[in-house]
Amino acid sequence: MTDLSFPLRDAIDIPLAVHDDDFVLQIHRAQQAAAKTLSEYVVTESIAEAFDKGLRLLESTLRSGTSKGAFIHGSFGAGKSHYMAVMHQLLIGNPQARALAGLQDVVANHAELQDRNLLAIDYHLIGADNFESALFGGYLAAVKTRHSDAAAPVLHRSDALLEDADRLRVDLGEDRFFTKLAGGASPSPGWGTFESSITAERYDAARHKPAGDPDRQRLVAALVKTYFQSFESTGTWLDISSGLQAMTQHAKELGYDGVILFLDELVLWLANHLRDTTFIQTETSKVAKLVETGVGSLPVPLVSFVARQRNLKDFLGGGAVGAEQVALDDSFQWWEGRFEKITLAAANLPQIVQRRLLTPTSEEGRTALAGAVGRVRANPVAWKHLLTDEAGSAAVDFEQVYPFSPALVDAMVALSSIMQRERTALKIMSELLSRSRDELTVGDLIPVGDLFDVVVLGDSEPLTDDMKNLFRAARTFYTQKMRPYLVMRHGLDEAQSREVARDHAFRRDDRLAKTLLVAAIAPGAASLKDLTASKLAALNFGSVVSMLPGQEASQVVVLAKEWAAEFGEITVSQGGTDPVISLQLSGVDFDSVLVHVQTEDTHENRRGLLRRLLADQIGASATGALGSDYVVSHVWRGQKCEADVVFGNVRDERALPVETLTASEGRWKLVVDFPFDDAGHPPADDFLRLVQLKQDGMTTDTVAWLPHFLTAARMDDVGKLVVLDYLLTGSRFDQYSTGLPVNDREPARRQLANQRDALREQVLGALRQAYGIDAATDDHLGDRIIDGQHLVTLAPDYDPLKPSSPNFRGAVVDALGAALDARYPHHPQVDRGTDEVRRAELSAVLELARKAMAAGGRIETVDRAMATKVRRVVDGYGVGSLSEVTYVLDPVRFRWHDEFTKSAASGDVTVGALRTAIADQGMTTDAQDLLILAWASLTDRQLFRYGARMEPAAIGALTNDTTLQEPVLPTGEEWGRALDRAKSLFGVGASEHHLSSAAVNRVGIALSTRARQAEQAASELLGALDAHRDVFALSEVSPRLATARRARDLVAAISGERDHVDRIRVLAEFDLPAELQALARSLSTAAEVTAAIKGAQWQLLNQVSSLDGERADSLVQALRGAAQADQLHSELAAALSTAAAGATTILVSRRGQEPDDEAAERARREEDRRRVKAEEQARAEAERQHVLEEERKALAEREQRLREQEAELESRRREAETRARAVHSIEVKAISQLDSLRKTLVEELQNPVDGKKLHVDWRWE
Repeated sequence: MTDLSFPLRDAIDIPLAVHDDDFVLQIHRAQQAAAKTLSEYVVTESIAEAFDKGLRLLESTLRSGTSKGAFIHGSFGAGKSHYMAVMHQLLIGNPQARALAGLQDVVANHAELQDRNLLAIDYHLIGADNFESALFGGYLAAVKTRHSDAAAPVLHRSDALLEDADRLRVDLGEDRFFTKLAGGASPSPGWGTFESSITAERYDAARHKPAGDPDRQRLVAALVKTYFQSFESTGTWLDISSGLQAMTQHAKELGYDGVILFLDELVLWLANHLRDTTFIQTETSKVAKLVETGVGSLPVPLVSFVARQRNLKDFLGGGAVGAEQVALDDSFQWWEGRFEKITLAAANLPQIVQRRLLTPTSEEGRTALAGAVGRVRANPVAWKHLLTDEAGSAAVDFEQVYPFSPALVDAMVALSSIMQRERTALKIMSELLSRSRDELTVGDLIPVGDLFDVVVLGDSEPLTDDMKNLFRAARTFYTQKMRPYLVMRHGLDEAQSREVARDHAFRRDDRLAKTLLVAAIAPGAASLKDLTASKLAALNFGSVVSMLPGQEASQVVVLAKEWAAEFGEITVSQGGTDPVISLQLSGVDFDSVLVHVQTEDTHENRRGLLRRLLADQIGASATGALGSDYVVSHVWRGQKCEADVVFGNVRDERALPVETLTASEGRWKLVVDFPFDDAGHPPADDFLRLVQLKQDGMTTDTVAWLPHFLTAARMDDVGKLVVLDYLLTGSRFDQYSTGLPVNDREPARRQLANQRDALREQVLGALRQAYGIDAATDDHLGDRIIDGQHLVTLAPDYDPLKPSSPNFRGAVVDALGAALDARYPHHPQVDRGTDEVRRAELSAVLELARKAMAAGGRIETVDRAMATKVRRVVDGYGVGSLSEVTYVLDPVRFRWHDEFTKSAASGDVTVGALRTAIADQGMTTDAQDLLILAWASLTDRQLFRYGARMEPAAIGALTNDTTLQEPVLPTGEEWGRALDRAKSLFGVGASEHHLSSAAVNRVGIALSTRARQAEQAASELLGALDAHRDVFALSEVSPRLATARRARDLVAAISGERDHVDRIRVLAEFDLPAELQALARSLSTAAEVTAAIKGAQWQLLNQVSSLDGERADSLVQALRGAAQADQLHSELAAALSTAAAGATTILVSRRGQEPDDEAAERARREEDRRRVKAEEQARAEAERQHVLEEERKALAEREQRLREQEAELESRRREAETRARAVHSIEVKAISQLDSLRKTLVEELQNPVDGKKLHVDWRWE
């Protein structure tokens, strides 16, 4: 088994200290220690490719003779300076460089370069005044070192001046030359004056010193003053183009084939002058001359290698105007098109780190490190996050950089790129190891949070002003806020915090907080993006220890929420078990805003805040009613219930007097105590008051919720939340933030809002513990209630249990539901009991029950949608039984049949009595209505109120004084005969099969409607037949006339009955033939036949009946046969039409045959006959109308009497209702007076008077 406690210093070489120049290579010094540089250099595959690209560029340049350049691009620590140092050694033929492992193919492929004589010059530009001074000065220094005997090139304008002075010295002679020169010299340290100290020897010494030397500068100044006044400046270099021409010409004369320039820190040098736009533009144009000289081809080509880690515009930061950024970007874009790019990838770093820093020093160390890597790999969540970086690292990379991780390396590179050059990746990693050299074991993975100490809290500064401000804000937040908070949180002082062990909880929290700060500084790093709780724990692997594997993220979430509640800069995203945690550094002083509203933190405001928070959590809504601050609704066994809710200190009789603790009739009350007592009483006192009230005999449906008390720290959080809630409500923030700069106000508001939201979650978490929802911890809770005493009731039949729900709402619903369970244990249980059974469901069940009873108690096929809708009510309340699609309702399957039957044992029963029979079930009135109305349908009872029969009632319409009476029904024989006749004659009752009051009502109503509709038509048909009795030769026994008369009498008899049962009996007992088809046809065609009779051509028909002859007799006999027969057997309308046509034919034919005299005589007789007949008909019609009028009057009088009787009955009903209301009001008033008297007596009895006795007599009247 791997020994993870094996000291890391024994596994790898860890330095005792890290110095400023460790791992920081300046290229011009690298050549002085070439052997050390080469021995430490690591060649990877991609680095070898970079060398190959650089050497190919060099070969191309030498072949073409055209100067070229390349950017060596890579992040800080990527090895740009080392690359150029090794390239230098390759070009000068250093055997050690040519023998480097990994470069052998490259060396072999470019062997021809060894035959070239190349002058390689290293430049470190930091500190240079301008580009030509660095470039030409570096060349002169290199030539002097390598060719001390060779004449220096003329690269400086003073060189030409000194040459002119040499010639003037020869022309003037020594004495004259030096005499005048002495007059122009200036006194200076070490020189004195030229008059007294200059000699030819000293002149010559200064003359041959390099450009920029102080002695040379003084000499040039004297010459300008005395002999060359037109020469304006001293020590001026040649312009870049002329200088490059002169420099390369000099190199050619020395025998070189090309000049190789290694320019290190060029971009960083330019970055130090970013605010000097003229300098940047001037110097960048000079750099461009390295590839475009402006003077044609140079004597020998230049190859320039320029180290670059960032674009120059990236150094500007947020303070630069857009034009400056665009100008710099244009400059670099111009360079990009002329300089090639050789990239040193960050992916090389693991191999380099492993070779230079983390090589095991022993086989034991190697084994221990491999085992430690395996332990990390066994945690898949941590492993995934620790491999997250920009380079897409794999397991082999993790093994190479352990005890670091690819994620840490990624974060470190991101931070290094912000810093000055001395913060290279290798140096930072070495510092991290060195700092903990004595405590690190192989099992310790270096946490990302440790980077903060080395990078941010160190003495280095970032490159840009923006980053300097960000670093300053990070240091301020950590040193002035976060660290003091953590020190206090863990009960330490500053000295102790520096001495605690590596695995101490303070160190864990400190690393996590520092990781958040690192992510805030370098948010672009792949390893630091979307910093979830699990990722934060993984980046500090081993720091967060959980009893249960995989729960590390949960611990981080708890810590982060506490911090977010304390600091507005920290936010925790909402939702999910692995939220994103972030820290925003703004530097805004929002404490200056909070100071204005600190006075809002009062006990009363704290209670108000807790009241609102708790009411929201339990789902209560404010009512404003006296004695009930809030009301909470819940569904118990499918039944919506409401309970009153009040908040207050149970111990305090003034805050919660007995009246407030008392529940209203029929409603439960929940009393919620506060988790603190501003008078200093313990929570046990709240419990003791309730015990005393119970001992005093108080019983009421009240449940009190007693909490543990919060710690002082949590109550401080409540106070902070009060202040933040007040400040961020409405426009108060705008009112109190006027002291902040305008641009800082919105960030301040956001951070305060974040802090408020986090603080709210923190307080709610503490409240869940206080009220027994979550397990108690000492961090949140102080004085505690005895376990199991959170819920206390004053009700006699209920003993509440400790809350077991995971939230406040569930705990309240459980407590109130358990109270109702205890009170009404037999209440029906319904499926999905937490979903309310609404009136629509109950009504659907009632409709189904009524349909079933109409069908004999059974419905074979219930629509599936309907079955789904009603099933839980049918099953739960026992209203019949519903299989998959069949519904049955009978006394056996109706659960409440026995209770209701017992209540109705004496006969008629009221709704109130039936409600009383099931009052112990605790059902709503709607549910009771369903059961009562279903039982009424089942037992065929009729509803009456004040003596009047009611139509089938709906749920919600029943009153307690409604009576359910046993029905008066026709006999079975009467019902069967009437139903058969109703079906045949009126087409009603076809769906009725069983005798019931409901069926009687339905059939009776249908009969009344049809009879009233048919009554007029039947009467008019009879009158029409009577009017033409002679023509039709009708007698009382004629079938048509007899049938019409019977039809009229039947509908008149049915219409005359007001009671449905009487109508049924009239129909059953009426004298009707055995076969009803003729009567049914007469009723259905009465209006049609009447219209045909009235519309017939009676002038023709009357004439034809008086004519002689066979044809006329035949026609008359046919008409009379049809008129006398029933309509079922002969259509009268067709017969009338046929007779009229035949009469016309006969009259027309006879008019042409008879003589005129005979025709005239016949016409006269016919006219007389018609007149006599018309008179007889008029008398008969008058007599008939008289009879009809008498019948109408009698009918009207009968209807009037019925209406008067109905009015009198209605009046009596209303009077009865009025009397009932009056009696009820008197009873209510008497009860109210009695209750008031009771309260008065109770109050008096609670205040006894010494020496007096109270005697109370009661007398009921």
